This record gives sequence, structure tokens and C-alpha cells, in this order.
Amino acid sequence: MNITKLVLGACSTNVYIVSSNKKNAILIDPADNAAEIIKTIEENGLCLKYIFITHGHTDHILALKEVKEYFNVPVIISKIDAGRLEDEELINERPYVKIPYKAVKADILICEDDIINLDELSFSFLGMPGHTDGSMAIIVNDNIFSGDTIMFEKHGKTSLPGGNEKLLISSIEKMMNTLIGDYKIYPGHRQETSLDYERKCRLSTVITGY
Repeated sequence: MNITKLVLGACSTNVYIVSSNKKNAILIDPADNAAEIIKTIEENGLCLKYIFITHGHTDHILALKEVKEYFNVPVIISKIDAGRLEDEELINERPYVKIPYKAVKADILICEDDIINLDELSFSFLGMPGHTDGSMAIIVNDNIFSGDTIMFEKHGKTSLPGGNEKLLISSIEKMMNTLIGDYKIYPGHRQETSLDYERKCRLSTVITGY
């Protein structure tokens, strides 16, 4: 397995490309700059198979339509957050949007404990409501792609529609109690961290701006 990280957009959002030994790949959160995402995938000789969305916030999906249409691959998001991808008014209300977002209909709606297989890789999903109602963590091997639920020493803000501080803390506690052992965490913003490290921190501080 190989993981490529791009940092794109006005909110410095982490975009991840996860590829198998056969060079088939999934894209997590096409935040912005579709041209850069497409270039990276093609320069690495990858065949994109799926686009995964951790949650339906503006700064994680601005390049979604262009990338989806270019590669003609299915978009996967939680059943709860799927409607956000079709709500142009909601997505475009953020002040940093320069090129208006165009609605995308998700192809595959997932729930907790669903599994998507790609060659030797098996992706599972953990419901993490609180940042949005339908936020999901994506788990593969000993790696967690956490979106904006859990980050280095912090967690995502809960002031936008669908945010709930108490629920987000509960989601993080569920992750810490459900997943046994250590995992590397690839968050939607900031640097990577680990589940053991965050267990020690016992997150309690809201990060603003995401």
C-alpha cells in the first residue's frame, strides 16, 4: 500500500491518494485544484477506482465534480452526508469559494461497518458524527483517515450546520475504545498523528477554521 498526500485549497486541506500493490487507487477528499489531483494520479501511473468523501464540507469537495467526470469513477460517502454533495447553496456559501461548486450525486452510500475491497486492501468505515451528522472515518490496515473528527492534539469545530460538540467527543471516545492497538491517523488538516498519542491527549480543545 502507498499513501500520497496533497495539501490543497484555502483551508490547507489534506487530500490522500491510497494505492494498492497493483497501482489501483482511491482518492480521499478532493478538496480543490482538480488539475493537481489529476496530474498526481497520472504521473504516478495509478488507476483511480473510487473517490471517498469523509464528510460533506466545502473544503473537502470543491474538486469533486471535475475529478469524478475526468476519471468516471464512483463517489462514496455516508448515507447521512450524501445530500450535502447535491446542495450547491450550502457548499458555495463559504467565503473562500472562488469557482462555484456544482452538485454531484453520490454513487455508493455507506454505513458503519460496510467494507470496500480494492486488491489486497480492505476499507472499512466508522461513523463519527459531531463535525457533521454523517462524518465517517476510513480504516485500512492500521491507518485511519479521520476527516475533521480527530487531528493532531485537537478535533474539528462544531459550529457549522450539523455540528455537535458533545456528539463529536463521544465519537472520538468510541473510536478510541473500539479500535484495539495503535493506528496512524491521517487527518483532514494538520500533520499526521497516532491513536495511542491521541488517547494520551484525551482531546478536549476545539480547533477553529475547518
